[in-house]
Amino acid sequence: MTNTFLLNDFYTITSFEKKEDNTISAQIKLNVNHNIFKGHFEQMPVVPGVCQTQIIKEILQQELNEDLIMSKGDNIKFTGMIIPTQTPVFSLDLKYKKEEINYSVEANLFFENTIFTKFKGTFIQN
Repeated sequence: MTNTFLLNDFYTITSFEKKEDNTISAQIKLNVNHNIFKGHFEQMPVVPGVCQTQIIKEILQQELNEDLIMSKGDNIKFTGMIIPTQTPVFSLDLKYKKEEINYSVEANLFFENTIFTKFKGTFIQN
């Protein structure tokens, strides 16, 4: 069983599709009433960047059925704010490649034509 801290509490996976070449597409639904939004920020809640990175990690863990640790964030760009009251559902496209003991990952969190997060990094088995 993989360690998931946010799955089924902060967010749920409403659709999941494994495609060719180790590519995953998923749809994420936020719990807009989660306590994290009271601290980040109650007047205008936004999804913290660390939570966005954790979502990417947890979905990869679900696919691989392995506990992972992010070992390197080569390039992580937060290009838009995920405001749960405006965008409670968004998508993830993730592509991974196994390289010895590492998983090289590229992922985007987005809704329609708006990209919220561009992630490029490496995970290793925990």
